[in-house]
Amino acid sequence: MINDILSSEFYLVIKNGDCFQSHLPDHVSYQAGLLNFMNVNPVEIQIVYILDEKQTFDIDIRVLERCEINMIESKFLANGATLNKNMYLAQDAHLHIFSENNSGSAKSYENVYLQENAICQYGFAELSDGDFSGYYHYYLDGVGADAKVRMAILAKAKENKYYEVLIKHNQPHTFGQMDNYGVVKDAGKLIIDGIGSITKGQHGSASHQTNKIMVFDSNCIAGANPYLYIDDFDVKASHAAGVGKMDEEHLYYLQSRGLSKKQAMHLITYGYLKPVIEVVDNEMLKERFEKALSKVGA
Repeated sequence: MINDILSSEFYLVIKNGDCFQSHLPDHVSYQAGLLNFMNVNPVEIQIVYILDEKQTFDIDIRVLERCEINMIESKFLANGATLNKNMYLAQDAHLHIFSENNSGSAKSYENVYLQENAICQYGFAELSDGDFSGYYHYYLDGVGADAKVRMAILAKAKENKYYEVLIKHNQPHTFGQMDNYGVVKDAGKLIIDGIGSITKGQHGSASHQTNKIMVFDSNCIAGANPYLYIDDFDVKASHAAGVGKMDEEHLYYLQSRGLSKKQAMHLITYGYLKPVIEVVDNEMLKERFEKALSKVGA
C-alpha cells in the first residue's frame, strides 16, 4: 500500500505516531513528532500520516530561514482519529503544499505561523469518504508574510463536513487569500466558515476570500459563510460567497453530446473544483492535484 502512495524521491511515513518508513534529504530531520527543515537547496518531499485507530497525533514542523519546500501531504486518518499539526515558517521561507485527504470520519487541526516575508501556498483536495472536520488557521506574524489557500471539497451520500479557514494578520503589509470551492451531492452536508482578520495597526495589509458551493440534489445542506474582522482603515479586504444549484442546461448539453448523466455530473464537478490547482506553482504538485481531482465522482 505504501509504495502505491509514494510518488517522491524523498518521503516520511508516520504511522500511529511512529516513523514507519523514511528517506529524507540532507538537512531534513524527524524525531519524536518534530520535523525540521534546514535545507540550503529546494526540496521536494512527501509526508504521509496514517492513523489506523481512534487516536490523536501531534506534530510540529519547523522551516528555517530561506528554506524552499514543495510538499505532498497525504492523510489516512481512521474514524475518530485526530491530527494536530503546527507549522512554523521562519523569515523568507517558502512552502508550497498539496494536501490530499483520504481519511474516514476524522478531524484535523492545523496552525501555520509565518514570519517576515515567509510565503505559504496551500492547496487542499478534501475528497475523502465519511464525515470530516478541518480547522486550518494561518497567522501572519511577520511583515510581508503571504498566505494563499485554496480548497476543493466534496460531500456526498450522508457525509457531514465542516471546514474553518482563518487567516489572521498580526503585522502590517501582509497578504492573505482563500478560495474555497465545494460540491455537495445526494444527502451530503457541507459548511465552510472563512474568516479574515486584520488586527489594529496592520496597515497596508490585504485580506480576500471566496467561498462557493454547488449543490446537486434537493436533500443537500450547504452553507458558505464569510467573516471579515477589520480593525484598521488603511487596508484592502473583500469577500464573496455563494451557494447554488448545478446548471441543468449545462447538464442537458453534455448529455446531448453523448455523455451519460453520471459522466456529465463528473465532468461538471471536476470543472468546478479544478481552479484550486492554480494556487500551486510547482508542476509536480499540479500533476498530483490533477490526478486527485480526476477521481471525483468516478
